[in-house]
Amino acid sequence: MGNDDKQRAAATCDRCGEIGIVQIWPDGSFQPLGQSTFCDCESSELRVIETDPDELP
Repeated sequence: MGNDDKQRAAATCDRCGEIGIVQIWPDGSFQPLGQSTFCDCESSELRVIETDPDELP
């Protein structure tokens, strides 16, 4: 349904360890799903830790 160009993944903040879901765009950039951030860190360093296996190529 139009989501062919995006995928979801679990990500963590390298500063505080908070885990959330991010949306990965075709250019490789990503952002927390449905919000601008998922932790209170001033400049969080998000790292993708798991992608949805159903959406992998």
